[in-house]
Amino acid sequence: MITNEMNHSPEYADYLKTLSSEFFLDILENSFIEVTVTDKDGNVLYANPACLEYHGIPAEKMWKLNFLTSFQGFWTPPSTATAIEKKHTIISRQRSLLTDEEHITITTPLYNPDHELVMLVYNTLKRESFVEFDLDYLNQEKLTDDEIKDKKGSREERTKASNNIVGRSYILYQTLHKLKKAAKSDIPILLLGESGVGKSLIAKFIHDCSPRKANPFISINCASIPDNLIESELFGYVPYAFTGASPKGKKGLVEMANHGTLFLDEIGELQPNIQVKLLDFLENQRFTSVGGLEKKMVNTRIITATNKNLEEQVAKNVFREDLYWRINGITQTVPALRERRDDIFPIAQYYLKEYNKKYNQNKVFSNPVIEALIQYDWPGNVRQLKNAVEQMAVMSLGSVIGSDKLPEQVAAFVTKESINKKKIIFDDLVENYKRGIIEDYYEIYDNINDLADSLGLSQTTAYRLVNKYVKK
Repeated sequence: MITNEMNHSPEYADYLKTLSSEFFLDILENSFIEVTVTDKDGNVLYANPACLEYHGIPAEKMWKLNFLTSFQGFWTPPSTATAIEKKHTIISRQRSLLTDEEHITITTPLYNPDHELVMLVYNTLKRESFVEFDLDYLNQEKLTDDEIKDKKGSREERTKASNNIVGRSYILYQTLHKLKKAAKSDIPILLLGESGVGKSLIAKFIHDCSPRKANPFISINCASIPDNLIESELFGYVPYAFTGASPKGKKGLVEMANHGTLFLDEIGELQPNIQVKLLDFLENQRFTSVGGLEKKMVNTRIITATNKNLEEQVAKNVFREDLYWRINGITQTVPALRERRDDIFPIAQYYLKEYNKKYNQNKVFSNPVIEALIQYDWPGNVRQLKNAVEQMAVMSLGSVIGSDKLPEQVAAFVTKESINKKKIIFDDLVENYKRGIIEDYYEIYDNINDLADSLGLSQTTAYRLVNKYVKK
């Protein structure tokens, strides 16, 4: 018998043997705590549906992963090696190196009678579940109420500071890792990417990782300011510089961001005359306010972004080539949401939590909604996803957001994807055809939920039949 050194009375051990495997599987499948089981090498043998909420990956995809290598470098500290070394259960608070998100991981190694490692069982709890469930308590340390409050407060402040970017994908991790290094210098950074991917959040991330983080971060969308006002917005003006100007004059954003960071979004929209003045500023860190004669010196870092192809703009003589080469010391494309599907569910969860707080409610996504959100391409990227989540949060009546509340574009996509799916009731089929049916449908559907739905089965039964006929 596989064990983790925990002993039961003979009477209770005998009783456990009378319970069916279906009984235990039903319990695992309906648990809100993630349960993942791997072999000694980290290959996933089982993952319950809760893994979708914790990792944004459905169980049938987790089942094909190596739990150690797939998430290596994402969470710290790693728990597996310690559990194997200590040969007993390890309870650790893990932090995402990407987002600072926290959760509790309970890692239990299981051994055969010869004391050989056979498998590992992982249980995961969300940070919200253990605000008062502190590891210091598990270590039998006595904490005062003030100490507990201080610990809770410091965690909340850290989470608040890092919650501007949410995601778990490796491509996002690579992007942030590169930009975190670049943030330490004053090298100009040009962010590229489609509208709505979150370039302004990435710019703020760069600022927060830089030595300038204690100083102002100011953002301006160059496309939103009329051409005749953009110069005075950037560089300010002296008293009575033009008709309607304030008699007190005005500081420009370049000066307001002194010792900090100025983020120029949609820089491709700047007119040539402003491009010349911006180039002079970038070259010399000096500028002249509108209507003024005095040269002012500042120490302001510039981060720029655009959803246009600036090389094409340069070829068309719409954008200055010298300015282009000046702003792209480091160029980074922010990937579209469809290129990092692992981030879709965490982002949707983040915004749902925000809207639950805003509208004083406590709603959750149903599994069909989660699947639909992950499969949809999101041409409007994070901005579109945010709006979709708010719409569903407002329009759904119960505590569970069902697929009938999906936005029209997402619902139409799901309908199109499933239009050729034929509904089959499994109980009406002859036993001799079971194997062929399960094998055929397993080749068509990567998703066990879809397979189960198409055959009219429960998810538990679908898992059992796939293991029986396909993965035996």
